[in-house]
Amino acid sequence: MKVFACCAKSFEPSVIRAAGVKPVTCPPLALADCPNGILDGYDFYYFKLHGMQDQPYWYGDNWLTALATDTIIKARMSGAVVFVANCFLPESPMLWALLKAGARAVVGGSGENYARPNTVDGADLIGMWLRRGLSAGLRVESAFKLARSRAWLTFPGMVRDDMLQFRMWKQSDFATLFPNSVS
Repeated sequence: MKVFACCAKSFEPSVIRAAGVKPVTCPPLALADCPNGILDGYDFYYFKLHGMQDQPYWYGDNWLTALATDTIIKARMSGAVVFVANCFLPESPMLWALLKAGARAVVGGSGENYARPNTVDGADLIGMWLRRGLSAGLRVESAFKLARSRAWLTFPGMVRDDMLQFRMWKQSDFATLFPNSVS
């Protein structure tokens, strides 16, 4: 399985473990010099940047703009599964952009999501188990159920409650979710 990861520089240690690859980090990645095609052709995408409600951008450390909806919708993500640890995924246009780019499924959470920069916990635990399930050949629905089960067993309290609020949006839901975007 071909994996792409992108995160704020300070999140690199946890993302290496959770995504299983060395991520592209912001900084040095910045929207102003984002190479064309950087997001093309992967099976699994792992994002851990800062997301904000109603913002068409994701940010790295020091609020440096890393990615925009325009960058994402130009990417060739057809058939891919995308995991987003960022905050406010469905409350921003970024969910629309990922599905518009052809992602088969997108997993993420509403509001603020909890995770630490150096340890795989919180949102990273869901992403790591989703990736591992997919790598083992599970269908995306089964891999997501596995990830949620691991979250349930691992963490008590607020962090677990946040992880269990993560959900999956599928390409087949695009027209229903965004009826004004269908051409």
